[in-house]
Amino acid sequence: MDNNKKNSSGEERRNVSLTNQMLWDHLNPAQKVAASSLFHFGFRLNFIRASTTDAIVGLLLDGKPATINRHGVIDISPDISMRR
Repeated sequence: MDNNKKNSSGEERRNVSLTNQMLWDHLNPAQKVAASSLFHFGFRLNFIRASTTDAIVGLLLDGKPATINRHGVIDISPDISMRR
C-alpha cells in the first residue's frame, strides 16, 4: 500500500521541492531569527516538519544537518538524517 500523500497533480509530496522563500514564509518569528543566524554560516533551508506539538525546521550545510524547533532553539547535532 502506498502511504505517501499526493498533491493535486498526483505527485508524491516528498518529491515536490519547495523554494527557500516558500519555506521561509512558513517559519514563525523565533524560527526566522534562528535561521537567519545559521544563514551567515552557509546553511540552507531544507524542510519543515510540522506536527500538532511542534514544527521542526531542517537546514543543511555541506551535508551536515541542523534543526530549529518552534521556540527558535537551534540544534547543530540533531539525531536525524536528511535527503539533499
